Amino acid sequence: MNYRKLLQLPQKWTSRVVNNHAAWLGAIASLPFMGVLTAVAVTQGNSPEADKPPLQQHVTEALTLPPLQLAGSNTVRYWRDEAVQRGDTIARLLNRLGVRDSDATRFILSSPLSRDLLKLKTGATLSVELNDQGELFGLRFLNDDENGESVLVAIEKVGDNWQASADAPRTEAMQTVRAVEVTTSATGALAQAGVPVEVRTQLNEIFSDQFELSSMKRDDKINLVYETLLYNGAPLTTGNILAVEIERNGTQYQAFYFAHDSESGAYYDAAGKPLKKGFNLQPVAGARISSGFGMRFHPVLHALRMHQGIDYAAGTGTPILAPSDATVDTVAQQNGYGNVVILRHNNKLTTLYAHMSRFQPGLKAGNKVKAGEVIGYVGTTGRSTGPHLHMEVRINGQAVDPATTALPTRGLDNSERLAFSKQSVKLAANLKLLRDIPVNVAQLD
Repeated sequence: MNYRKLLQLPQKWTSRVVNNHAAWLGAIASLPFMGVLTAVAVTQGNSPEADKPPLQQHVTEALTLPPLQLAGSNTVRYWRDEAVQRGDTIARLLNRLGVRDSDATRFILSSPLSRDLLKLKTGATLSVELNDQGELFGLRFLNDDENGESVLVAIEKVGDNWQASADAPRTEAMQTVRAVEVTTSATGALAQAGVPVEVRTQLNEIFSDQFELSSMKRDDKINLVYETLLYNGAPLTTGNILAVEIERNGTQYQAFYFAHDSESGAYYDAAGKPLKKGFNLQPVAGARISSGFGMRFHPVLHALRMHQGIDYAAGTGTPILAPSDATVDTVAQQNGYGNVVILRHNNKLTTLYAHMSRFQPGLKAGNKVKAGEVIGYVGTTGRSTGPHLHMEVRINGQAVDPATTALPTRGLDNSERLAFSKQSVKLAANLKLLRDIPVNVAQLD
């Protein structure tokens, strides 16, 4: 045997490995497996140390993080709405929100606005402008002025100074749509779809001469177009229902609002016929409506009129008539209303007459009156800047527009019919869009 050749074998093998790149790669790739095998071999050895768990060492190193920069966070402002609770004042409510701005508090206490305007109504909404640090930049809320019309009370910081105002807010009208399918009740379905209570009450009265909204059953449908009034881009209140379509027991009903002038209007079907008969008489014969119901957008002034009723222009001493048969509910003097009479016409409908100069002699609560009977005389008592009759209509305590719910509804003349036709065609197209949608629409305003 040639031992010299045997000795040369490992030398040649080593040389090949060193000079062969593929071999190197294979060796490197096998290292993890070799390590595993080695570990197994050690573990399976007979050494007395083999049964001991391997030593572990924990290393903790503190890392220095760069400081978190919240650049400009105190410049971000946002509006927050807070419901006014019984007994709340502006100062108490701001304190509840964690706002403690002594400059703002001093300004509010010495504000040029009257104390009455700065009183908060229970259930109203106070909007405050804050930043993340709780700094106050402004607040606003709706309140009634001395004429009984709602204004937007605004207190805001401009630069380093505070200023206050109380004016009819300039608003934008936006059409809001709802497609609602009744599951249990119409009122519940409307509420679930986010339809405001004022709109629900108004809707109930539009078709009240034909059917009650409560008679609608499962799978009946309501398609609705109404106004939402925006102030600085945020919803402030609702306006009129512009168009509505109801499918009830397989029968379709439609209604379209038409403005007679800047202060009043009524609802008509697609053919232009009045939907409601209303009372037989107006409370002041031949008088014009000088100020309309306020929950709507004034098309000329481009401002919100938050008047809870309508005003008739009439001189002091003009007789005020009961517009229909009724029971006298109240004969009294009430703060802003002055001398006021309230008539109850049925279980849900009442009418109110304010600012009277005097009552009809002998009139008292519980009396029955007939349509056309005198209940009092026009005056300017209470919060009033001049003689007029203020009339309100309430359905279950909720104020609604007398012009669309109770007053006699007149027919349309030829020019009004043409205007109504053009307007109703556009609104009917919106209703058709809602009708074709297979699911409920809950539009986010």
